[in-house]
Amino acid sequence: MKTLSTLSEQERLVLVLRDLYQGHGCVRFPMRRFEEYALYLENKSFLTSERVLSFTDGNGKLMALKPDVTLSIVKHARRGREGVEKLYYIESVYRASPTDHEFKEIEQIGVEYLGNVDRYATSEVMWLALESLRLCHRDYVLDMSHMGLTAGLMEDSGLDEETRREAFRLISQKNVHELRTVLTGKGIPAEAVERFASLLTLSGTAEEMLEKAAKLATGDASRKAVEELTQLYSDLTALGMEGHVRLDFSIANDLDYYNGVVFRGYVEGAPRAVLSGGRYDHLMTKMGKDADGFGFALYL
Repeated sequence: MKTLSTLSEQERLVLVLRDLYQGHGCVRFPMRRFEEYALYLENKSFLTSERVLSFTDGNGKLMALKPDVTLSIVKHARRGREGVEKLYYIESVYRASPTDHEFKEIEQIGVEYLGNVDRYATSEVMWLALESLRLCHRDYVLDMSHMGLTAGLMEDSGLDEETRREAFRLISQKNVHELRTVLTGKGIPAEAVERFASLLTLSGTAEEMLEKAAKLATGDASRKAVEELTQLYSDLTALGMEGHVRLDFSIANDLDYYNGVVFRGYVEGAPRAVLSGGRYDHLMTKMGKDADGFGFALYL
């Protein structure tokens, strides 16, 4: 039997994170290593890769090793909006590597809040994400954005569904040249095109970026997004986390699933994000749940 002194660094981190989440009322969510393949086929744009490891079980049903945890949690979660169901998990997912295209087992630990996710619950999830990063490394930062700002600007500019999807893709890639080309080709006024292009430069300290975002907001939806981010940053400042929070409006997740705040976490020495999360009320609705959803995953 392992003692605390013989545990690996990762094993000790998991224990500390588990205690952190349980201390804030989170209950561990148990799950199988696989789900019906149809769950991922129906929600393939929610996944980081459309490639899924599948197999046929003894009853002839097509199953898949989990490429994602959130879909499983939402599928099995209660439907109601009463209160907040606080869950955490320690699971492996199976995904194709973007470099060598081989499937890899990736260990995750994460938190999901389901139900009535109000301002308090939102701030608590964000604090847990920041604290999770701090426990990984003393040098860490969380980049935040809000889907409502970009979506609001698209609505105000009258972008059709196809153009919206293409614009989101280019924003997430920080491809300002092609973004201008696509929007101009669709007859979008030059002033609106430059607003979208400006989103890609909105990355930096929260105070400065909130001020610039407020000037870009043109309608109720985009103004509400800036207001929510301002409130959230105020809450995180009150918790002493302001020095580890930045805004980056090029973070753009799929609009069919995500709304509200989205974020990514980084630590020194890691070449890419080690934590990601966001609000996914649209996914909850799509899966027949009358509730909000908000959470994050830390890649171990």
